Amino acid sequence: MLLFVCLTVSFCFRLSFAEIKPIDVGKCFPNLTFKDILSKEERTYLLIPEKKTFSFKKSPVNFFLIDVFSIYCISCQKQAPIFHEVYSKIENNPELKRKVKMIGIAVGNNQKEVESFKKEYKTPYPVFTDSDFSAYASLGNPRAPYTIFLKKDSKGKYIVVNTHRGKYDSADDVMNDIRDCLYCDPKTSSCGVKGTD
Repeated sequence: MLLFVCLTVSFCFRLSFAEIKPIDVGKCFPNLTFKDILSKEERTYLLIPEKKTFSFKKSPVNFFLIDVFSIYCISCQKQAPIFHEVYSKIENNPELKRKVKMIGIAVGNNQKEVESFKKEYKTPYPVFTDSDFSAYASLGNPRAPYTIFLKKDSKGKYIVVNTHRGKYDSADDVMNDIRDCLYCDPKTSSCGVKGTD
């Protein structure tokens, strides 16, 4: 219990002093690379060959939903079942299953913590660790949970076509945002920003 409190305080302390300018609609997404070792199922899901790293620059996926969270964030824990339902809805829809992939970025968490979180909340999609806060900094230090929707433009670059600050209320709300974003033009990024801090 003491360890949990210390980690939570440490995480909140770090967030409170970070300059918060989260990546927003219309911006190019940074070419993040994660060194987490993926399972065969996760590699298949992300359409990548067997290797130890995942790079957005080399990803063949055209549309991503990214869940930026911390395992110690209460709102993130409450959102986990909602995103599990979203994943199921996508995977059970042949058209969406081809087009949409979900990943998580666990800010300030290590592999052991992420594995524990995934087991407890039955998180079905790949979650990458960001224990040194480097990806978090590249994303503008967003307050968790923060959802980012990415779509490739004609040049193969990922453009942020929508973001959502805070916890989603339902899987249907997420699905509506996904459907809207699938038809956004990355050049105009016409979806917009939703949610609250």
